[in-house]
Amino acid sequence: MLRRWVLVMTASTLLIAACVQDDTATTASAGESMTQPSEATTMTTPDTTMAASPVTIMHLGEGITQGAPGRSTYRCFLDTMLHDAGVAFDFVGSRQKPADGFDYTCPTDFDQDHEAWKGAQVGGFETDKMTASVEALQPDVALIQLGGEHVMKTGDPSGTAERLELFITGLQAVSPDITLLVASMIPCNTPIPWCTEDYPTLNDLIASFGRLSTDESTVMFVDMTTGISTDLLRLNNLTFTDAGDEVMASRWMAALEESGVIGTGS
Repeated sequence: MLRRWVLVMTASTLLIAACVQDDTATTASAGESMTQPSEATTMTTPDTTMAASPVTIMHLGEGITQGAPGRSTYRCFLDTMLHDAGVAFDFVGSRQKPADGFDYTCPTDFDQDHEAWKGAQVGGFETDKMTASVEALQPDVALIQLGGEHVMKTGDPSGTAERLELFITGLQAVSPDITLLVASMIPCNTPIPWCTEDYPTLNDLIASFGRLSTDESTVMFVDMTTGISTDLLRLNNLTFTDAGDEVMASRWMAALEESGVIGTGS
């Protein structure tokens, strides 16, 4: 009987010891799981920060905007100014070449996309194409200089301004939140009526286009006449020299900042 009791005690002792050992192991395992970081915790969180989208800019206009082969264009100088200011941007449009093809002679490479037509008549097929391009590409802002060649042909600044208004509201219809910067004609010094009378009248009418702004679409006048010397014109008195193109670009740049399309001093 003593032997049986000893055997029972021995078996019980072993069972208790085994239970204690198992409990200790379980506690240690639980402790490790609490002190060790989980696999999810040690994973690096992916960077979801997205680069700012570039400002999309469309140039709408006539021969001055399109430019001529063998010459510069304000667009190449504006491209440089935007780059120097650290602005992320993209010129957009369905066209790239100057009037009559060939190439520009700009001091630097630049984004050549535009939507300008030499000889464009407001309300003609050219402005229809411009509207279609705005609808297709949805630029953030359009730089518009139109009406000069139209008023030269028609001698009707009031009618030209009315057509420009319809063109602007048409752009807003296909792109409700677009910003529209609308420029006056450049200075001229030719002693004929379209220069001495029609251009000033047209410029005064364009200067009032801010009233076409909506809650979503800003329309802003850009003065390309005041304070710009006629010495910056080429011999044809219709287009700028390279120095004049650079002045024109600086005024577009200031308007882009003032309108809030790009940051001031970006």
